[in-house]
Amino acid sequence: MSEKTEIEAPPQKPTFPRSVHFAPLHIPLERRLQTLAVLFHTVALPYCIGLFFLMLAFPPFWPLLVMYVIYAYGIDHSSSNGEITRRRSPLFRRLPLFRLYCDYFPIHIHREVPLAPTFPGRLREPSGIVERWIAKMFGVQDAVIEGNESEVKAKGNGNGTTKEIGPTYIFGYHPHGIVSLGAFGAIGTEGAGWEKLFPGIPVSLLTLETNFSLPFYREYLLSLGIASVSRRSCTNLLKHDQSICIVIGGAQESLLAEPGTLDLILLKRRGFVKLAMSTARVSDQPICLVPILSFGENDVYDQVRGDRSSKLYKIQTFIKKAAGFTLPLMYARGIFNYDFGLMPYRRQMTLVVGKPISVPYVAQPTEAEIEVYHKQYMDELRRLWDTYKDDYFVDHKGKGVKNSEMRFVE
Repeated sequence: MSEKTEIEAPPQKPTFPRSVHFAPLHIPLERRLQTLAVLFHTVALPYCIGLFFLMLAFPPFWPLLVMYVIYAYGIDHSSSNGEITRRRSPLFRRLPLFRLYCDYFPIHIHREVPLAPTFPGRLREPSGIVERWIAKMFGVQDAVIEGNESEVKAKGNGNGTTKEIGPTYIFGYHPHGIVSLGAFGAIGTEGAGWEKLFPGIPVSLLTLETNFSLPFYREYLLSLGIASVSRRSCTNLLKHDQSICIVIGGAQESLLAEPGTLDLILLKRRGFVKLAMSTARVSDQPICLVPILSFGENDVYDQVRGDRSSKLYKIQTFIKKAAGFTLPLMYARGIFNYDFGLMPYRRQMTLVVGKPISVPYVAQPTEAEIEVYHKQYMDELRRLWDTYKDDYFVDHKGKGVKNSEMRFVE
């Protein structure tokens, strides 16, 4: 299929329900808990901001808030300096809350091939009173030690020699969807069993830097190992032997998200390839590109979508350029009804993790060199679609799988 920009199909007009179907009273407790887990994540941002301003209204909390603000915005730069491993909590990532979150849709990970671990065989028992209490309370038996190479060298292997460091990975996640719920559940937490499928490969999901300017919410993200998607942050993480996951299409791609479609913005997105080629690691191991194709990410929300000449699309694009994010007019279901609200639909998401593409180190790669590996990446992504679309693509438009296609539109 040609990689040139294709003509965009006109968006369908949204259909709103004429009647509301409420959830029955007799719903299994497990499903109620799953809904609660998704609701927790959905309202985490406004809840954290609201809690901060609520505490601000009570003078007894002011000394604590002053110390917090000094630490969070003056001292702690974990979101961008590559030291996210010091804030990342394996125990928090493995809480049953996030398993319930993933079971809501559900979210599954399909591994094509095993990936060589960056830090092989590094497990420890929970230590400290708090960790032991959490482990006993929630049944967490051990946690992966996710440090950098200097920590591995300090530990050694018992005879004074250095443990081997494996390759580091840049995972590209496609598509963005409305808010990348699948990426959060499968990669931002252990709800879908990432560390069991890819042991020894700690990965940081990346998001906008503005999210780390929000009080308390930043602590929620940092505890999950989520970091900034800025160039500085990406470079520092890779130099610290930390793999990263970038949602390549970004906010612009969220405006294309629609059930039953898979339109990707990738043709001009070459920065992640250049990043992989031009970043020198201390361990001299390669950096590999690994595409992840998420079947179902676009299906968990509907959105009111206009074509590219519409005022709505122009306003959304303007907001994206001015603020770095955009505002899709999304809707799905409610907490107690199945027809309208901001809760995502219960639709399965399957993340297919492709084969690694090893990239050589080139301090200043040319456009031609970048294009070679960018094409390999796109070809691998196309192969994932052709191989698994009959198994995992669910048609929510009634066109049939044979009439549906993954398209590179920009």
